Amino acid sequence: MSKRISGIVFLLVIFLVPLLVFYFRGSDVGPVFPIQDDKTPPIKKAEQTIAEYFPGGSYLRELQIFARYLAGEKEQDGIYIGGDTLMLDVQPKSQDTINLNTLAMVDFVEDFSRPTYVMLIPTACAVLQDKIPATAPLYNQKQQLIDAVYQRVSGHITAIDVYPALFGNQKDYIYYRTDNSPTGLGGYYIYSVAAKKLGQKARGLEQFDVEHLDYDYYGDLYEKAPYTEVRGDRVSAYIFSKYQRSYQMTHYDENGARRYFTLYPKYKEELGDCMDVILGGMSPVIDIDINSTQYNQRLLIFGDRSVQSYLPFLLIHYAQVTVVDVTTVTPELLQELIHPANYNQILFAFSADTFISKDILGVLSQLHQADLSE
Repeated sequence: MSKRISGIVFLLVIFLVPLLVFYFRGSDVGPVFPIQDDKTPPIKKAEQTIAEYFPGGSYLRELQIFARYLAGEKEQDGIYIGGDTLMLDVQPKSQDTINLNTLAMVDFVEDFSRPTYVMLIPTACAVLQDKIPATAPLYNQKQQLIDAVYQRVSGHITAIDVYPALFGNQKDYIYYRTDNSPTGLGGYYIYSVAAKKLGQKARGLEQFDVEHLDYDYYGDLYEKAPYTEVRGDRVSAYIFSKYQRSYQMTHYDENGARRYFTLYPKYKEELGDCMDVILGGMSPVIDIDINSTQYNQRLLIFGDRSVQSYLPFLLIHYAQVTVVDVTTVTPELLQELIHPANYNQILFAFSADTFISKDILGVLSQLHQADLSE
C-alpha cells in the first residue's frame, strides 16, 4: 500500500510541477511548453520543465525515472527495470571486438603453453529473463557469446560454463538489484563450477561464515537509473571457517603498492563504499599469498571486477593467486609484475559485458614481447 501511495505522489508531483511553474511565471512570459512541442508526450514535457527549472536535482531525476516507468518505458538509459531489479542491457557493439579478445586468448596459450581456462559470466539479464519485458531485443549471451567463444577455443583452452549453475539458482539472491555484478552467493555458485574444472574439490557453503557489510547499498546501475521502487542491496563477506587461513594481499597501481593482511579491510568503506571492502576493492594487479600447508599451486587470473564475487571462495585452494584487471592494467605494470611461467594455471574470467565491450586483451601482446625476450 505504501508503494502505491508513493507512486501516486510521484505522479502528482510530475504533473503539478509544470502547472506551478506556469502559475508563478505569469501568463505574460508565454507558455511553459512552446507551441511547436505540442506533439511531445506529456511526461516528456514534464521532464523538460523539471530539468529547466530544477537542474541537478537527484530527487527530481528519480521522479522522471518513475514516471517514465509507469508510462511503459521498462528500459531507460540502457538499464532494464524489472520491477524490483535493475539489469544492464548487454548488446555487442561489434563482432570484431569478440573476435579480437578470443584470438588474444588463443595466442596467449600458444606463446606460454600453460594449462589455461576461460570463464564467461552471464549478466543478470541473461539469467533473470522472467524480469525482462517479453518484447525486449535481448542479446542471447548463452548461445551467441558463451557457447560460440567456447567452441572457437576448444582444443586450446578449457571452458568453464557457469551459466547452468546460475540459471538453476535464479530464485536465489545471486545478482545485486542495483549493481552490475553477482552477489557473494552468486559467486559461490560460480566457484562451485570453476573449482571442479580447475581440479579442486569445492567446499560446501556451510564451511563459510557470512558477515553482512551493508544492508542498503546502491550501485552503478542505480546511479544510471534511480528507480526508487528498487530496494538497496545486501553486501556480504564470506569467510572460510573450516580451517584457518592467513592472507597477505598486495595491490599494485601507478602509485605503487599497498598491503593488507585480510581479504576484507573494513576501513576501505570509509574511503569509498562497501564494495571496496571486498578484496580491498579493485586494482590493476592484486597479488594474494595464502598461508596453507595443504596447497602449493599458483593461479593467474586475467579478469574484471566480477572476481570479487567468487575469488574469496577459490583462494582457499591455492598458495598464491594473482589477479590482473585487464580493464585498468597498463603495459608497464604487466611487464614488471606478471610472469606467466611462474603459475601452474591461467584463468581468463570476465563478465559478458566486459568481454564484448572493447578490446580488453590487446594489452597482453606487450606481456608476450616482454616475457619472450627474457
